[in-house]
Order: sequence, then C-alpha cells, then structure tokens
Amino acid sequence: MLMACFARKARESRDTGRRVSGSLGALIACGALVVACGAGTPARHPRSASTFLAAYVRPDGRVVRTDQGGDTVSEGQAYGLLLAQAAGNTAAFRRIWAWTRGHLQLPDGLFAYHANAAGHIVSRQPASDADVLIAWALLRYDGQDAAAMHDAGRKVASAILAHEVTTGPNGISLLTAGPWATGRPASLNPSYWSLTALRGLAHLTGRPEWNKLASGAVTVTRTLTKNGALLPPDWAKLSSSGALQAEPAPDGSQPQTQYGPDAQRTVVWFASSCDAGARALAGRWWPMLQGRDRAKALSLRPDGTILNGDPAPLALVASAAAAQAAGDDHAATDLLRGAADVQRAHPTYYGGAWQALGADLLISQGLGACGPN
Repeated sequence: MLMACFARKARESRDTGRRVSGSLGALIACGALVVACGAGTPARHPRSASTFLAAYVRPDGRVVRTDQGGDTVSEGQAYGLLLAQAAGNTAAFRRIWAWTRGHLQLPDGLFAYHANAAGHIVSRQPASDADVLIAWALLRYDGQDAAAMHDAGRKVASAILAHEVTTGPNGISLLTAGPWATGRPASLNPSYWSLTALRGLAHLTGRPEWNKLASGAVTVTRTLTKNGALLPPDWAKLSSSGALQAEPAPDGSQPQTQYGPDAQRTVVWFASSCDAGARALAGRWWPMLQGRDRAKALSLRPDGTILNGDPAPLALVASAAAAQAAGDDHAATDLLRGAADVQRAHPTYYGGAWQALGADLLISQGLGACGPN
C-alpha cells in the first residue's frame, strides 16, 4: 500500500506556480508522501515559499510588487503571511504582520487595499480576500506571542462577518468583495472564496457562519458556471431580485466578462478543497482548459474561447489544478512545469505568490487543505 501510494504521488508531482522542474516536483511529492498515506503532519514546501519571501518581502515586512512600481496591496501581505507559515519562518511572519497592522489596518479591523511605493495608503477600501486570508493566517499562527496573534485574528474575522457578508438566493450567506460591495447589486468575486480558509475559520473561531459562507460559495459558483459547463468569472453581481449574473470588473478595468487572473484562483481554491463537490466542479472545468493555448492563456471567455493568449503562470497553475481534480495527473505535471518556465522567463510578484501557494495547496498541503487547521 505504501509503495502504491508512493507511485501515485510521484505521478502527481506538480509544482504549482511557475518555478518547478521535474526533479523538484518529485522531491515535493516525496515530501508529501507521509501525509498522503495518512500519517504525520502535512509536509511543508519551504523552498518556493522562501524564494517568494526573499524576492518580495522587505526587511520591515512590506510585500512589494516589484514589477508594478513597487506598490503594496493587502492581498500581498496576506500571501506573505501564509507563505511565511508554509516556510516555517515565524520571524518573517511577525515582520509582515507588524507592517500590515501598522500601515493597513483600519479602526474596524479590516485592511486598506492599496499602498503606494512609499507605504502610504492610496485606497482605504478593503478587499475581502485579503481580510479572510489574514484572519486565517493569524489564527493558525503557533509561534511567539501566539495568544496575541489569535486575538488579532478573531478581531479581523468578526469584522469580516460584520461588514463584508450579504444574503443571497434562498437565504444563503455570501462573502462579498468588500464593505463597499454589500448593497444591491452586490459585487462578488468568486476567487475570494478560499474554501480552505473559510472552513479553517469555522474551526478556529467556533462560529458556524464560516461554514455557511463556504457552502454558499460552492452553491453560487455552481450556479454561475451552470454546474461546470462554463468557467468561473472574475466578477459577478447579485441583483436586488436575487438574480446572479457574471459581469465585467466593477471598476471598468475589464470591459467584458472573463475567466482571467482573478477567476483562475477559484479553480485552485476549489481543486485543493476538502469539499468533494467543489473538487468535482473543478474537474468539470478541465475540458475547457485542455489544449496548450487555452491552458496558458491570460484570459478566456466563460465558454473557454481565448480572449488574451499571452502565457500566464497562474493560468497554467489553475489548469493544472483542474487537471488534478479530473484525475489527469500527467497533464497536471506538464502544466506546472510550463508554469515554472513562464515564471522563470518573466518573474512577477503575482506569479511567484501563486507558484508557492499552489505548490503548498496542491502538493505538500502545509496549509492543511483537508486536515486540522
């Protein structure tokens, strides 16, 4: 049984992101072997996480988008916290949290979305994906001053439930894109729905609202994609009548509905979830992502036709996640190698973050995809 498990894991060697070679993928798969066969704590993937921390985290704890003018977004701080945990680097975690708390946290407990290259806030509107991941990271922290971190995490988690949640069809609870997005029409971004984090927050806070948000996320994503016949959209809206509809970005940055750099995260979150329905849905997206041109494309229409064919690491990671969910391990491995090639050729903050996060979520499971958080 152990050897069969080893063989299967070797086939599933897929470094998620954009930096993994075949030999490194095999090492990761072997590192995850004990977990996959049912023993021990989740294996970590420190190399890709540590690479991201070294490249994009400043000594003061600010995560910098070096390819985008040196600015900072709350999402990046959240990724930094999670990857510091994946690397087992509590010192980096504490630096990142100190900068986040000191520069981005608002009086209500949420976080301003955007700071310029000098670290000054230029947009105070929170983004709920960052808020959720920060709360989850704080509550998972197990290093020095853990009690204070957990208190801070509970404050953020409570603020999310108070300010970033709305009610959808049939009374389901939905995480909106932020406090600005809770009215009607409500703005939804399915890629903000990290099922692992939502379930983890339910466990860590003892509040059932988080499980309801996770269930609502799967229900609504299934509706928006016609049970997997369409790809998930970057953005959607909930009308005053309760109707759900995919839509272009509300800020006008994308003029049409698309499966792009936001929605690609949805596939990774769902494929790495311990929710069987979410994984099955991710597997249904694989036929539309098959084929090298579509698998690597920066953006597609919801039916899978290409909008922008430029190669993007996260697109390849998402396609690998869908392939994994559909049981096509060979394709998943190949796609992750392709993602590594693209990232090496054109390194970016976003690509580096999702290479590391994907490796952890899809392979080593150091962030506890289906184990205790």
